[in-house]
Amino acid sequence: MDIIIIGFALFSLFFGAGNLIFPPYLGKTFGSCWLVASIGFLLTGVGLASCAVIAMSKKRGNVKEFTNVAGNKLGFIVTLLVILVIGPLGAIPRTGATSGEVVIASGIHIPYILFILIFFGITLLLNVTNNKIVDIIGKYLTPALLIVLAIMIISGIIHPIGEKIIPNESTSEFFSQSITEGYNTMDALAAIVFSPIIITALIDKGYENDLLKRTGQVIAIAAIGLLLVYVSLTYLGATASGIYQDKTERVDLLISITNSILGPVGKYILAAIIVLACLTTSVGLTSSISEIFVEIFHNKISYKLMVTIIIVISVILSLIGVDRIVTFTFPILNYAYPVVLTMIIYNLRNKQVDYKYRKITFVVVSIIAIIQTIINYLNIFNVNTDNLTKTISWLPFYKSGFPWIIPFIIVFLIGVLATNKKSKYNKNIKTNVQV
Repeated sequence: MDIIIIGFALFSLFFGAGNLIFPPYLGKTFGSCWLVASIGFLLTGVGLASCAVIAMSKKRGNVKEFTNVAGNKLGFIVTLLVILVIGPLGAIPRTGATSGEVVIASGIHIPYILFILIFFGITLLLNVTNNKIVDIIGKYLTPALLIVLAIMIISGIIHPIGEKIIPNESTSEFFSQSITEGYNTMDALAAIVFSPIIITALIDKGYENDLLKRTGQVIAIAAIGLLLVYVSLTYLGATASGIYQDKTERVDLLISITNSILGPVGKYILAAIIVLACLTTSVGLTSSISEIFVEIFHNKISYKLMVTIIIVISVILSLIGVDRIVTFTFPILNYAYPVVLTMIIYNLRNKQVDYKYRKITFVVVSIIAIIQTIINYLNIFNVNTDNLTKTISWLPFYKSGFPWIIPFIIVFLIGVLATNKKSKYNKNIKTNVQV
């Protein structure tokens, strides 16, 4: 029962508001090819996040040990970037802003600032007054979220709102786009923050000796839940592909689909889904990030004080709205994500690559990612980036947003081969000396 509850908690932590709006948009875009699009989305949206949790489990949830694979300095920089973007400067205020905007758009008359204060007040209360965050999320918030979500999905499957169109793009094109859409969920980054509370919960329940196995079971429960929800939501979007215009925004599409399936009451159900999804994510992120900051500051700042600071910052930033928050954080993610994925891969290896080769890998990936980040920020301010773009636009997968992949693979393989060769050489020398 413990594994099921913790698995539900992990599912709910990953299933934030952003994850709710991506699948329907994919379905609308790719129509009759929605299933292939789902597979691409699942690879990055679920697969990478699962790998990140497993990698963190091998480090017993220790963020510092996980990031130190890149070296102390770069590891600390990436850790700081991730917890700030996933935390008080990005994802946490976005949960409140998204909830507030949808609630008001649904016709519920409440001042935006009042809703924000209530939303983050609940987040603060759950984090400060109760140390059983995982149990609260797993026992109460997740089941409530699933019940509300199931009503919409089942109704949409029984009574489709329209026919699925045949897309113009080739299979390879929309498959790569769906992979990118899963990349946008940020779940692989969030896993670094979420994993410590999940792994701590497993240890507290007495699963310390078989932690990796139990973590795998928890991941399986969360992954199955995410798979079912993502595929279902993508299908709902596909049934709307012949109805809504190409320029329909993600949130607007979700609201329209809900209204079409459930009628006037649909907008209230949607508001409930999003508020629950955002609240579970907000509670989990605030708890995890507070613990990480307490560790960074060597317990000089108490957990409760850190929670309060994060909540205050999140309240202030949530007032600028979802669009501005996303615009501000997206370029930073273009740097953090490739480096974190590199960390995940190295941490999953039982036999580590020599540090000098790991260092080269992180330098190469970082340079490409930094250039990509600068280009994105300059584009926000309409600055010409043609010359800078030429430095990386020749790389494979640049248009898909992954120009760092092939350079990473090349350097990674060189490092693995060189390390294995060195290991065999040292082993032979040791054998000869013994003889």
